[in-house]
Amino acid sequence: MIRSLRPVALAAAATLAIAACSPAGSDEPAGSGDPTTPAAGEQTDAAAGGAETWPRTVTVGDREVEVVAAPERIVALSTETGDLALELVGHERVAAVASGSVTEGAGNAIEEATQVETILPPGTTPDPEQILSLEPDLVLMTSRHDGEEAAADVLAESGIPTLVFASEAFSSPDAVAASVRLLGEALGAEEVAEERAAALESQVAEIEAAVEGSAASPRVLALMSRGDSVMITGIGSTLTTLAELAGGSPVAVEEGWQGTVPADPELVVATAPDVILVEEFRGSGLEPFEGLLSSEALAQVPAIANDQVHVIPSAIASGSAGLRLGDGLAMIAEVLHPDAF
Repeated sequence: MIRSLRPVALAAAATLAIAACSPAGSDEPAGSGDPTTPAAGEQTDAAAGGAETWPRTVTVGDREVEVVAAPERIVALSTETGDLALELVGHERVAAVASGSVTEGAGNAIEEATQVETILPPGTTPDPEQILSLEPDLVLMTSRHDGEEAAADVLAESGIPTLVFASEAFSSPDAVAASVRLLGEALGAEEVAEERAAALESQVAEIEAAVEGSAASPRVLALMSRGDSVMITGIGSTLTTLAELAGGSPVAVEEGWQGTVPADPELVVATAPDVILVEEFRGSGLEPFEGLLSSEALAQVPAIANDQVHVIPSAIASGSAGLRLGDGLAMIAEVLHPDAF
């Protein structure tokens, strides 16, 4: 059920069943209490100060979207888009966010998100009519299912600008920085966006410089779990990408795995990783992986024999980590190259 803090919106949204899609693979958090975050009122003033630049056209993927004025009722259907909007403009200008934004271990601006008037339930197919009942002036979503693009077309025909981000737009620090700048343009918060994006880029550059001189490049296997399935993350996944940026040699890259691969014990033994990184999804810890990692067949795998299995929270190392990806990179770099820090 939707939780709404505005009585007028409650009646309109009572039957809402919009997608607040979980990122594919997990890839579903600087906290909202960051003292450097400008107050929402200050951000609104900044947007108003750039009023002469409205309307403006922003390009996301192959879509050009016209935003007529600085949006004041933003509806974000995915955790990653909602969290970044909250960090850039505050809850006062956000009308609805996905349930992941208020979930510990998933959202990265929870203090702000809990003050948003409407929390959307989980789902997979956004209904344009129900979205319109929230009276948005900008809709943000991440494309993972067929319904998202179709919904975006209907919303555009209704005059509601809709930005549809690919999942890859949040899978690496560079991609996040670019997405933050684009959102800053769409929201009229360019100055804040540039500050946040540049800070992330600076953090990443410092970490890369610290590990650049390291002679060793440990071979890394990254694991994730969803439901009853344990998988090895592939090329392009956030955890694999961070491991490579941190000076590791991901097994997924060696093997050419473009997507997730079932974590079969024989496969883990055959690849013999030096380090195993385990994505902790929403506080689940090692529990989902115990059956695999405690298998006697894996006892002589270097990572297990040398006690090099490390838990990395998805909150800082997944597609929904947003601006906290730099913290995830730092943690992985310290695991792989402890002498560099």
